[in-house]
Amino acid sequence: MATAARAPFSTLPGDDELMDTLHDAPIDGSLDDPEPEPEGPRMTRLRGVLEKSLQETLKACNFNAIRECFPALAAANPTDLQDAHQKVCQFLSVEVNNEFEQVIAERNVIFKLNGLDRLIAEAKSNGITAGSRTMLDLQPDVAVRARTVPTKEAEIERLKAELERLQLDNRRLGGALNHSKAEQAAVKYELLESYSEFQESAKVAAGIPIDDMERLLDTTLGHVRDP
Repeated sequence: MATAARAPFSTLPGDDELMDTLHDAPIDGSLDDPEPEPEGPRMTRLRGVLEKSLQETLKACNFNAIRECFPALAAANPTDLQDAHQKVCQFLSVEVNNEFEQVIAERNVIFKLNGLDRLIAEAKSNGITAGSRTMLDLQPDVAVRARTVPTKEAEIERLKAELERLQLDNRRLGGALNHSKAEQAAVKYELLESYSEFQESAKVAAGIPIDDMERLLDTTLGHVRDP
């Protein structure tokens, strides 16, 4: 049986360039690392804060403080203690900086801080509008007051409610006070009436002779004993 003849192997236009590219490409597929992100002002400021904090920490951990913590060792071997102090400070400085750089790299901090700087610069150049005015036209004290207006309005409403409650309590207490005054006036009137009656009785009793008073008392007591 006759078989169909195979067409000779041929390449398409551009295959040679593709093969050359694949041949020259690195085996591990790695690409050239992009250029590192330049550090902006915020990153520079962050490094300054770290350096200042580290210096303050090392300043607090000075040799005099170490010597006070280990007085016996400082008296016996001051050189060894000073050498140990220097090594500890050096180790602390190196480790803090290494961990700082590791966090910066893992979190891509430089790129994010630069992005924030770019965003702020773009906002300043374009002008972020707030109503009919731009934020750039507002003075700092005006901007601060504008942000505190909702809080102040809420506080005013709370104070109004508190004032209304106090006024209601005052009206209630005022009514109770007026009622108490009326009761006091009634009691005072009754006391005056009783006192007047007592004075009248005393005058009448003063005009009765003693003998007649005794007979009147005996008669009255007799009626009380024998109703």
